[in-house]
Amino acid sequence: MRPAAVALLLSLWALACAAMEPGPGPVAPDYADPANWSARESGSAKPVDVFYIHPTTFRSEDWNQQMDNQTARAWTDLSVRDRQLDAFAACCARFMPHYRQASSRAFVERAGEGAKAYAFAYADVRRAFLHYLAHDNKGRPFILAGHSQGALHGLKLLRSEIAGTPTERLLVAAYLPGLGIPAGSLPPGIPSCAHPDSTGCVASWNSFADGSDVAAYVARSVADNGTPGGDTRLICSNPLTFDTDIPAAPADAARGARPGSPQPGPVPALESGKVAAACRDGVLMVSPDPSLKVDRLPGGVLHMADIAMFWADISSNASLRVAAWMRSRK
Repeated sequence: MRPAAVALLLSLWALACAAMEPGPGPVAPDYADPANWSARESGSAKPVDVFYIHPTTFRSEDWNQQMDNQTARAWTDLSVRDRQLDAFAACCARFMPHYRQASSRAFVERAGEGAKAYAFAYADVRRAFLHYLAHDNKGRPFILAGHSQGALHGLKLLRSEIAGTPTERLLVAAYLPGLGIPAGSLPPGIPSCAHPDSTGCVASWNSFADGSDVAAYVARSVADNGTPGGDTRLICSNPLTFDTDIPAAPADAARGARPGSPQPGPVPALESGKVAAACRDGVLMVSPDPSLKVDRLPGGVLHMADIAMFWADISSNASLRVAAWMRSRK
């Protein structure tokens, strides 16, 4: 075959491969470039890190976000870095990569191309995490955290890159709210967190207005995230107690919530005593005070405020677990 013909065939093959790719192009983000991080606090004096994976912030008919989409990146910074990630700022140096996240369309159409979009996004998250380990971690303990799509990618990291590796000994805890996680899907050696000072474990919850019908949600979570023959009970950590022995707590136990929806400008002050919550059948049933103006989706879903409603509770608990991890290593 002539060289020109070979070149043509190779070009056609490359185009065919690109056509099958659900993502926005073949060039992967370079995580040595600070521009590809929403937060990267290398060299911090804090003894512990948090690696945070942001939720879906890209609403589009496209399958994955382009890395140069400045609107999506700015919204990620505003709605996640400044209202979710900062809950860990008291205990930890912050690391949060931008990645070619799956879009809101992929969540609705999760079979087929939607699943490919999530896999494409996870490849970026994995690459960012491995870069963090190689260049920033330097043997420091860390918290793994993420919400919604970020929790899904975090669970995959636990299974594939942390459990059973030397990195596992550095894991303080994983906070993965906004994802229905069956207990049987957790990797061996990394259980759900039983108590506020448990370490090397997973805390997760999904917020619904108290009294909501959650049967369909539970079934979908087991179908999407369960493992064959595994325990199908969803894990539920009540952020007001982080104690499986105390599954319910009144509003006066709430340390502080971020009210309202993300908006440009200063982040609103915390409001304490405004949220009651109880774990029931693997789901967190929540009664927020109307003054918090929590966004409520159809079916009583309070997913958008999984972290905002419990901001100070998460912050306090993360510091508690860090202290417990440090004591255990001494």
